Parts: sequence; structure tokens; C-alpha cells
Amino acid sequence: MLGRVLKAIRLRLATRRALATARADSDRNLTRSRGRRVLVLCYGNIYRSPFAAESLRTAMPELEIRSAGFHSKEGRTSPDAHVRMSAALGVDLLAHRSRRVRAEDIAWADLIVIMDRLNWARLQELQAPADKVLWLGSLKPGEVEIPDPYGLDPATARAVVERLAACSAELAARLKKL
Repeated sequence: MLGRVLKAIRLRLATRRALATARADSDRNLTRSRGRRVLVLCYGNIYRSPFAAESLRTAMPELEIRSAGFHSKEGRTSPDAHVRMSAALGVDLLAHRSRRVRAEDIAWADLIVIMDRLNWARLQELQAPADKVLWLGSLKPGEVEIPDPYGLDPATARAVVERLAACSAELAARLKKL
């Protein structure tokens, strides 16, 4: 019991530290990265990561891009409202099917793009190298974390998708400079 509590406290402190240094760490990791193989993660792999991955594919077809999540069920489609909202911004998610991240994906990636503290904590459990991690929200002013639009009202979900679009465009622009 005490061991679990101490582990939880350590993770909470490490997460706060990661959030506090997310912008500097992401900039450094992006600068050091070859950035040719990009893994984009979110929890469910039906909203944020497929949107960002498809945005990058469109902007930089020369990259190898994978999208995955931590949810146990694979093969799920993006919700219809999200597909329509994404299409309005030029991102086609009709063919997307969710998949669970695997250790091979982490080993394969030059850069691992995450959305929030939960993604970061799950990567810690998978022992992902810290020098591969990039917080997508750190690339533009505002919050470092990009919230999951699941269950949000349409206006708030649209704001999240617009932030995803802006941050994904910024990532593509920076990758082009590498």
C-alpha cells in the first residue's frame, strides 16, 4: 500500500516537472530529432492524434507517420461530428481506425508527439526515451496540454480542433526546417 502511494506521489511530481519544462524540452527534442518517423499519440486515437497525424501527412508526405493511443479497443472510427469538423479544416478522417500503441512504435519513432499529461504518464510506463517526446500544444502560445474533445460541447470541441490544426501546422513548419 505504502509503495503504491509513494509511486503515485513520485509520478505526480514528475508530471508537474514535465509540464513546467514541456516547452523547453519539446523545442530541444525537436531540434535534436531527425524527425522523419513521427508517432502521434492521444488516449483514444479517435480525435486528437489522427487529426494531427493526418495534418502532418498532408503537409509533409515525405514523413513516415503513425497514429496510436492507449485505449484497449482497436478499430474504432472517429465520431461523425469530429470527422465533419475535421473535413471543414481540410483533414480527412473517414478511413481512420484506432490502434493501440506498441513498444515497437516507440522504438521506431524519431519523435513522439503527445497531447497531455496522461499521455506523458503512459509513456513513462512504457519507458519511452524522454528525448523523443514533443508536447504538441507547446508549439503555440496557450496551454501546453491539448484537451480531449470527447464529451465536450460543439463550440469547445471546435476550439480544440482549431488548436490542433494550428499546432500541427507549426510542427510541420518546424520539421521542414530540419
